[in-house]
Order: sequence, then C-alpha cells, then structure tokens
Amino acid sequence: MRKLFPFLMLFGLLVFTACDSDSNSDDGPSDSEQMVGTWAVVGLTDATGDRSGGLVESYNSVLITMGANGSVNMAVDAVIPEASLSANGSYSVTESSNTLSVVLSVGGQDTPLSFTYEFANATTLQLTPSSTTTLLLGVLFQTSYVDPVLFTFSKVS
Repeated sequence: MRKLFPFLMLFGLLVFTACDSDSNSDDGPSDSEQMVGTWAVVGLTDATGDRSGGLVESYNSVLITMGANGSVNMAVDAVIPEASLSANGSYSVTESSNTLSVVLSVGGQDTPLSFTYEFANATTLQLTPSSTTTLLLGVLFQTSYVDPVLFTFSKVS
C-alpha cells in the first residue's frame, strides 16, 4: 500500500487539475462579444411606470451600434426631423461588475454615460443608467426620468 500511495496521489492530482481546467472553459461568447451589433430600444420604464409609449410617439427608432473595436454610434430618428441626431463615440465593458461605459460626442461635447447591464437572452439587453446618466439622457431625449430607469434593447443585427 505504501508503494501505491504516491501513485494514487499523483493520479488524484492529475484528475483534480484536469477537472479544474474544464470548469474554467466557457462555451458561449463573452458579454463584450454579445454586445457587438445593432440594438434597437424596444422598452423604457422608470419609477413612474412604463414610458415606452412616449418613446414611440416621439421617435421612429433609437438604434445603438456597437463595434468589436469599441466604437459606438447612436442614431435617433425622431418624428420631428429637427430632433433627430447621430452621435459617435467609444465604449468599454467591465464584465466582472456588468458595467458598460460609453463616451458619446454629442454636439461636439464628449458625454460620459455609465450603465449596468444584463442580458435577458442572446437578443435582449437591459441597461440601467447611473443617476448622472439618467439626467443626461433626460436632456438628450428632452424629457425627465425618475430613477430607477430601465432601457430594454432588442438585437437587430
């Protein structure tokens, strides 16, 4: 038995190491990879309730396109053409805290926006803006929101 013990220890170590490396593998795409694509705003709620109706009345579409290189474009097609806008910038994802940081150039001014995110599934993304971002988005969309705010996006492509 004493001669077998070192062999069993080595075998156990090999099995433990092999199992450990398997548990670290991830078969699906990372959050950063899932973000890449074009997303349409399909829902909006805040502390006062569902605000999606107002969004639909004022905007034909609000699209966010996120590139694999960290680029972002927000295209707002408003019912009143003068209120439409397009803004470019960059984004980064911190997967450990489910945080999305965006810097958009709006009217020549760099505007930092921060969100927490959650994927409801592969084609549905939910963003909760920070309090400061909630204020900035209210100015951008010419309305006011009451925290907590939740934007729901559907992946277009």
